[in-house]
Order: sequence, then structure tokens, then C-alpha cells
Amino acid sequence: MSETRDNILRAVRFEGPAAIPMVFHINEASWSHYPEEALKELMASHPILFPDFDGKAPGRPELDYTIIERPDKPFTDGWGCVWETSCAGIVGSVTQHPLANWESFSDFSAPDPAVDSGKGPVDWVQIAENLGKARANGQLTVGGLRHGHLFQTLIAIRGYENLLLDMCDHHPKLPELIAMVEAFNLGLVQ
Repeated sequence: MSETRDNILRAVRFEGPAAIPMVFHINEASWSHYPEEALKELMASHPILFPDFDGKAPGRPELDYTIIERPDKPFTDGWGCVWETSCAGIVGSVTQHPLANWESFSDFSAPDPAVDSGKGPVDWVQIAENLGKARANGQLTVGGLRHGHLFQTLIAIRGYENLLLDMCDHHPKLPELIAMVEAFNLGLVQ
């Protein structure tokens, strides 16, 4: 068993791991703000945080995902929430909530987890390939939901104040909306 795999399993089982397992990233906002060489120097000087960094590859080593958040370019996610940011790489906030009022609920539907993570397209073929490679190499496989998978998704859909009032007032449609988000998340997991 590899040292990394053994350490992760020891942490999961509360058996005194040698180190706390983690994945550390430098976000897009940092790459946009600081000189690339300074960040690469920082990565090289902290091998425990960046164990796979060799410093020889050209370009930014951290960017292995699509950046959706761009200043002055609002985008609409799979739920119909319109997101805006003023800084590259910062998630930003929802500026238009698709269920700002419950009258729209009869026409509201969840994104299809077969093609959409709720925040953008999902390439399940690539994910399956990555999991297969990890298994073949004796690595642990992991998956996850996007950040804020239930409560923050509800806030994005309804708006913060609306959601809190729904919860206080026991709005009769709220359990149905929660069930919709739960079913979507279950679809992603499956």
C-alpha cells in the first residue's frame, strides 16, 4: 500500500495519520494578481502542500479546471441562477434568483445531473477514466458535490432573505424544493 493511501486510510479511521490529508490549491484570483514566478517559488518551497509540483512545466500548474467566473461576464448556472463577479477567479454572487417568488415554482426544474453539475457541464466519461486510472494505480477514488450543495444552493435559488423567511414560515413549497435539490445531488452521486 502506498504511503499516501495508508496515511489517508489512517486519518479516515482515526488511527493517528503521519499528516493530515489535504489538497491545497492556489486559486485563479491569486494567479491573476501575483507574479507567476513568485507563486511557483512559493509552491516549490512548500512541498508538503504541493507534492506533485516540479517547477519545470511551463504555465500555471494549478489550472486543471475551467474558470467560469469572469468579471463583467455574468453566467447562468443549471438552476437558472445568474452569477456575477468583479474579480477573475472569485466565485462572486447570485444577482438573479430564479425562484425569487414562488409563482415561478410550477415551471421550475432541476438541471439534469447526467450533463450538468448545477454549475456547469459534467464530463462523466473523463471522470470514469480518471477513476479507472486511480484504481489501476492502487489509489483511493473520491468524488464530491459542488461547494454548498444544499443550503447554499437553496439560497442561490430563492435568495437568502426569502429562504430564511420560508424556513421561519414553514412555507409549504419549501420541502418540495429541498427534495428537488436532494434528488439532483443524489443523481450526481449515483
